[in-house]
Amino acid sequence: MPWRGDPVWLADVLRAEGLDVVEMAGWRDRGHGDFRDIRGVMVHHTGSDSATADSIAVGRPDLPGPLAQLHIARDGTVTVVAAGVAWHAGIGMYPWLPVNMGNWHTIGIECANTGTSPTAPHRRHWPDAQYVALVGSCAAVCRRLGVGAERTIGHKEYAGRAQGKWDPGAIDMALLRADIAARLGAQISLGRADTPRPPVPVGEYADVLLYRGSRGAQVAELQRRLRNAYAAYAGELEIDGEFGPQTEDAVREFQRRTAGLAVDGVVGPETAAALRLRLVGNAAAADGDASTRSDQSGRDISNRASGNTSK
Repeated sequence: MPWRGDPVWLADVLRAEGLDVVEMAGWRDRGHGDFRDIRGVMVHHTGSDSATADSIAVGRPDLPGPLAQLHIARDGTVTVVAAGVAWHAGIGMYPWLPVNMGNWHTIGIECANTGTSPTAPHRRHWPDAQYVALVGSCAAVCRRLGVGAERTIGHKEYAGRAQGKWDPGAIDMALLRADIAARLGAQISLGRADTPRPPVPVGEYADVLLYRGSRGAQVAELQRRLRNAYAAYAGELEIDGEFGPQTEDAVREFQRRTAGLAVDGVVGPETAAALRLRLVGNAAAADGDASTRSDQSGRDISNRASGNTSK
């Protein structure tokens, strides 16, 4: 069973792992509400070698902190920033996470690092102390949750297609998971851990992710398909390219009437395939700009307090 409740044990398990831990004042009471349940860890780089733990706690004008539960400095110091929900995941999906709900189900770790580049080899520009602390932090959380290393994922694996993310840069996630597994003293199935997307219909629908607040030609095509093919409950749907409450209601009704679909009002690969949705240009969530967010479950932190926008 996943852990339910906030991880007030973070500092204790990190110290038990032998890490250099700093507890930020007020961390136990910091967060955007409570976790639903904690299923694993999501790893990020900040985009700047000098990004501080304070910047993760405070956030930025358009996205208040905390932006992660943990911050790892280049010297390996692990700062516990928050015990509550943090805005770190944004929109995306992974086999063991509900669509767009990573914030409520994963511990976010922000590493003060530029990430080097999307194609950089493993650990380039990652100091040994920082990498070892990352491995130890992930292992500590996984150990406390009673899960294996496969429950550590990168932001790029969860949100890569939806948001164009590549963090953590210069980190081969398969090798990171292998190092975590070695620290846990366990074996992992690399085949399972390396799967970057759920085994849903991929191909032409792999990049589809539409949800309330999305807008553009692809949303209009979704509305057209629903109104024309499912007039019984979507016949009055306005084709305006705005994914509002009426469109969400129509999607939910379609999902309710279609066996095997999650009823969440989100059009991802499975729902798009079931609808036989015609793709129009860029099928990303917000008319080609998936960084446009409509609500807190999809908030993105690509423009972090460091000012970086590259990842």
